[in-house]
Amino acid sequence: MHLKSLQILGFKSFAKKTVFEFARGITAIVGPNGSGKSNVADSIRWVMGEQSIKTLRGKKSEDVIFAGSDKKARLGMAEVSLELDNSDKKVPINYNELLISRKIYRSGESDYLINGAKSRLVDVNSLLTKANFGHRTYSVIGQGMIDNFLMATPQERKEFFEEASGVKQYQIKKNEALNKFNGTWQNLGILNVKLSEMEPQLKLLTRQAKKLEKRKKIEQELYHARLEYYSKYWREIDNKFLAHKKKLDEYVSEQNKAHVITESLKNQVKHIVQDSVVNEKIEKLREKQQIAMEDKMKLKENLLHLKMKLANEMRQVVMNVKNISYNELENINREIEYIDMRHKKLIGLLTRENNAKIIVEEITDINKKVDEILQFIKPYIKKEIINIQQESFKNIETRESIASGEEEIQKRDKEIVKIQIEIKKLTEEDQRNRSGLWQAQQAYQDEQNRLNNINAKMNDVRVELARVETKRYDLRQEINNELGSLGALAQYQDDGTDITNEQKTIFENRINKFKTELAVIGGIDPEIEAEYVAVKERYDFLMNQTTDLKNALDSLKKLVNDLDNTIKKQMKESFNEINKYFQKYFNELFIGGRAELVLMQEKEFEQEEKIEDEESAFDEKKISINFFQEKSKKNGYAGIEVKATPPGKKLKSIAALSGGERALTSIALICAIISANPSPFVLLDEVDAALDEINSIRFAEILNELAHKTQFIVITHNRATMEKAKLLYGVTIGNDGISKLVSLKFEIAKQYINR
Repeated sequence: MHLKSLQILGFKSFAKKTVFEFARGITAIVGPNGSGKSNVADSIRWVMGEQSIKTLRGKKSEDVIFAGSDKKARLGMAEVSLELDNSDKKVPINYNELLISRKIYRSGESDYLINGAKSRLVDVNSLLTKANFGHRTYSVIGQGMIDNFLMATPQERKEFFEEASGVKQYQIKKNEALNKFNGTWQNLGILNVKLSEMEPQLKLLTRQAKKLEKRKKIEQELYHARLEYYSKYWREIDNKFLAHKKKLDEYVSEQNKAHVITESLKNQVKHIVQDSVVNEKIEKLREKQQIAMEDKMKLKENLLHLKMKLANEMRQVVMNVKNISYNELENINREIEYIDMRHKKLIGLLTRENNAKIIVEEITDINKKVDEILQFIKPYIKKEIINIQQESFKNIETRESIASGEEEIQKRDKEIVKIQIEIKKLTEEDQRNRSGLWQAQQAYQDEQNRLNNINAKMNDVRVELARVETKRYDLRQEINNELGSLGALAQYQDDGTDITNEQKTIFENRINKFKTELAVIGGIDPEIEAEYVAVKERYDFLMNQTTDLKNALDSLKKLVNDLDNTIKKQMKESFNEINKYFQKYFNELFIGGRAELVLMQEKEFEQEEKIEDEESAFDEKKISINFFQEKSKKNGYAGIEVKATPPGKKLKSIAALSGGERALTSIALICAIISANPSPFVLLDEVDAALDEINSIRFAEILNELAHKTQFIVITHNRATMEKAKLLYGVTIGNDGISKLVSLKFEIAKQYINR
């Protein structure tokens, strides 16, 4: 890596855009005093991030902007760009060229750009540090810095050597790591405070959450117990209800059937009872029979009178013919009186009774008695006597009447028999109907009894069904209250086994036990769980953050220790090498003498290493504090002492050196640093101003020797130095107060001279 060009616009005396192009080797910038040569060095220092306006020879930031002159107005901004060749990728970016720019405006706004992209100062410092140069290192050595470096305190030299030895990038990383360590440790402290504040709340919420969890568990067990209990109980009640309902439905069906049958029988009975056609016919026939019977009785009565009259006449004849004993006559009289009594009875029956059968029987019996009497008296009457008697009858009408009466009686008998036959037929028909009525009435009565029995059973079933339905309704309400709805029972896989009274008691005791436990726990806000989860998640998050921060602290400790070891190792190696080159160049410049660099307080540094190994004996907080405090110290040593003794002298302090000796000593040290750890380029601003001609030649030789290691830009008035340069820039300033540039390449100039 080397410097390719420098572009300046509006920076101090360079009001117009000025471009410096540099080649490898030595480039000299010359010009009269006040022409603006040192402004070139200031511009390089400024573009590389210098923040000290005092170092830039100003009082405020806008002093770097062209302030104007009598002929040129002041400018509103200044810009400097530094172009570096990065083909060797010394700076780890994917560009072969690195362009660093810085702008500032009078308003105070400032921008850094890396290859045209806005960047931060820390990014610029990081890139430059990785390339092993920067505005505070030996890359830019301005006027007075030679003497100041040598006369600086050991602590100030220490910072210079850190950059010179190439450990600055590690030092920056270490400082960043320490800053992160400090920030992480502070964050850890904040987290610990937050955790300590959250712990009481979390403990309370944990207890509440455990109670809530226990409550949920009991509620779940209670729910399952209720589910099993009510499922079995409901199935039992529901089955009873359905069974009674089914039985009632069966009875209702039987009742309906019985009603149908009863109504049918009732209608049948009613039809039979109301069927009066046969009865009317019978009644009419009976009336007709009665009339015939009455006529017959009248006829028979008349016939009987006629026969009695005839009998009396015949008795007179008989008495005349044959004597009859008294007893026989008494018997006949009694028989006649009996017939007369029966006759009167018949007449009474005809007036009172309406039963033809009885009347017929009476008439038949009377006729039989009359015939018996006639048979009894027949032997006692001779034929002749009868004939005589018959002939002697004076009343022919009586005989005719008897004959006519008998004929009429026969007609009436036939008529009565015919009527009786009709009555019998109708009676038989009526009897058949009457028999069907009885059967129908009996069937109706039986069916009515069966219906009454069914109704009685239905009433019993209805009473039982009402009782079960009441229990079923109450159980449904209880299930709705306990489980939310009857549909919840579908969640339980019922095995179909019936629940006994003993099991009911066990379930009820178990449910009451769960309810008692819930009452003991009491009501807990359900939001407690959400709050507990939120606080627990927050607490766990903070605990994880704490763990991560502790791990980060351990990682940062390891990183800082590794960087410390790297710094110590590289510093030690660089220091030894610089010390060796310092002695070499001191001898070359002074033609003898002794020079040495000495680290101060090295024993304390070793003691501190032992302390670091014993850190485990302290608690974590003290370890973090001690670690930060110890690691915040630079490298464990206080500074670097420079010892230099020119040949032929005995000096106890470098302060005793003359100005020229101090300049030579400083140059020897700078050359030693460049040799040990070369920077991509080094700008020297009149570092050889205090040298005499011989030492200037020696200095020029050393620069020429080192030119193959690094690129030199030298602002000088020394001819010997100019002779070693490959490129010479002349800086002048006109009446307008603006610096101008004149360049010359010695190789081209020599060609013109040789012509």
